[in-house]
Amino acid sequence: MDSNESPIEWLKQITHSDSINKISKRSDIPYATLYKRFKMDDLATDEIIAIARGYGINPVDALVKTHVLSEEEASGIRGANALKLCSIQEIASEIVRRDESKS
Repeated sequence: MDSNESPIEWLKQITHSDSINKISKRSDIPYATLYKRFKMDDLATDEIIAIARGYGINPVDALVKTHVLSEEEASGIRGANALKLCSIQEIASEIVRRDESKS
């Protein structure tokens, strides 16, 4: 999804332009709610999640695609947590690289 696209455009893409009725049935979101959302050209976060689940898409990926979450937020890996995933050799190499870049 392009940064200029709306959540409804994302929805049309992943549902292959299914009818509102079909999307409603697959996501368990009332038809009237989806109809209103189409008119507003917007979706609520819980609706994005329900639609993603209804269409077999990872809800976190859907939230990233609709710009509710950034990729960094979705990864959940920051700072010290990221270091835990690295080997000692990788950490040492990064320390050396940073030290050399100071020179």
